[in-house]
Amino acid sequence: MKQHPLYPALGGLIFLSLLFFLNFTSRIIFSPMLPVIEMEMGIGHVQSGSFFLFISAGYFISILLSGFVSARINHKRTIVLSSVSLGLALFVLSNCFTLATLQGGLFLLGLGAGLYFPSALATISSLVSPAYLSRGMAIHELAPNIGFVAAPLFCDIILVYFSWRMGLTLVGVLIVILGVIYGFSSVGSTEKGTAPDLSASGMFFRMPLFWGMVVLFSLAICSTIGIYAMAPLFLVNDHGMDSGKANTLLSISRIAAIVMPLAGGWFGDRYGKQLVMALILLATGILTTAMAMVGNGSWLIFLVVAQPLFAVCFFPAGFAVLTNLGTPKHASVAVSLCLPLAFLIGGGLMPTLIGLIGDLYSISAGFVVMGSLMIAGGAISLFVTLIMTGKNDTVAQ
Repeated sequence: MKQHPLYPALGGLIFLSLLFFLNFTSRIIFSPMLPVIEMEMGIGHVQSGSFFLFISAGYFISILLSGFVSARINHKRTIVLSSVSLGLALFVLSNCFTLATLQGGLFLLGLGAGLYFPSALATISSLVSPAYLSRGMAIHELAPNIGFVAAPLFCDIILVYFSWRMGLTLVGVLIVILGVIYGFSSVGSTEKGTAPDLSASGMFFRMPLFWGMVVLFSLAICSTIGIYAMAPLFLVNDHGMDSGKANTLLSISRIAAIVMPLAGGWFGDRYGKQLVMALILLATGILTTAMAMVGNGSWLIFLVVAQPLFAVCFFPAGFAVLTNLGTPKHASVAVSLCLPLAFLIGGGLMPTLIGLIGDLYSISAGFVVMGSLMIAGGAISLFVTLIMTGKNDTVAQ
């Protein structure tokens, strides 16, 4: 029987996906732990939200510099360095007893995490033939979506029998072991990376549409990672749930979202990528605002589950638009510049702002503010898209 062309690459793809799963989980695992950490350390919501700001700041710097690292030591060694750095950072964090040391450890965690992604994408491109590259990327992208589901369940188990510090240590040990095994395996790309093209970066920084995409991606990342990060505090503090029930609901809310990006990609190809981006962001903003305004009961559960179903659909269309901003030669530059900025804003600054509003008013009020910004961003994007579509139709006639 004829072998499927993707089959020889499956071992490498699964190995990379495991590393990506642990890489991503190590960054979001603090979300379901926040209520316990707040209580133990006596910190407020704004300090809790700053956890993700420090992770995002480290990630921002690291992903920008990852090209210089992989250009020196190759992609495989960069992935190993990322995994070992993450494990050591988690071990350091498990032994931090002050807010300042925690924030420093979280910054180191972000630095380690950011090295992985560019080298992983280059490795997948070398493993998989161009005709099956989208499917190879899809297998790899299952990892963060599974991480959203697994992290709260893992914390539920750990917090029953151990402490949050032991949970960080276990994840750290596991990612170091897998990283070292990957380094000694025959899987991976020994090719060296390419340092960033500074002239191309300047071209994008002068492009208004690029900054528009940074804003939209920031709001979209806030709608997924930012809201996820603060959801346990929202459910525990504002709605009186115990941590176990809140984490279970958070996990359930992400199960269906695992496959929803496929629907988002189909709608983008069918109805227009910019139109779908705008409508998804608008709908997500409405659901986020509604989630913050309902009381306890079935409506709260429905909205907590429905919000991420829409939120994750933004990215297939968003990446397609982003990679077409410049010439094909510079497609990866647009992604490598936009994503770190968007993660810093949407995954760092916005959760911190939610925490600040939470200390002044409530986490629900912070969700209303963020949801309103998503609605505004989606509405403006929809307005611009409709105007541009109208102009194109006029020109065609």
